[in-house]
Amino acid sequence: MTTDVPSRHERRLAAIEARRAERDRAHQRSEQNRERLRVLGFGGVVVAVLAVGGFLAFGDFLDRPAADVGTIDVQSSMAGFTPSVIRVKARTTASISWWTDDAAGHLERGVHTMIAPELGLNEELRAESRRMISWQVPDMPGTYDVYCDSCCGGKGSPQMHGTIVIEPGDRA
Repeated sequence: MTTDVPSRHERRLAAIEARRAERDRAHQRSEQNRERLRVLGFGGVVVAVLAVGGFLAFGDFLDRPAADVGTIDVQSSMAGFTPSVIRVKARTTASISWWTDDAAGHLERGVHTMIAPELGLNEELRAESRRMISWQVPDMPGTYDVYCDSCCGGKGSPQMHGTIVIEPGDRA
């Protein structure tokens, strides 16, 4: 009767192989953890970039005061006028709360302009400011171009244009 008792050399090889297998499993777990951290890190960067981008794109709308009732709130920025279409009634006085957060260094002469020659509108707005415009709307129903002629390519820039729509007013 022989017993299969492993020799010392076989036991040593088995122990080495067991340590090697344990080391391989530990290395595999470590690689999985690194991969999880890589994915989480990438996800964190994506979220941060989207948050910063969202703030830069829409941050102007977060802290601005609301315009009074009956007042048209208009922002000028390097991207143009917001809203891009301004609707008013003929033969009325339009109150426009006009503002910008653009810094003077980005604007020619440090101002934005709101120009519609056909309508007698020619206004300037200093950088990083707000002002009220009281404009007597002419009796000229129709659609008119309004533009900023002081920055971003001026009148020729497609971004720096908006539209003023004069709707027929009430007949007195």
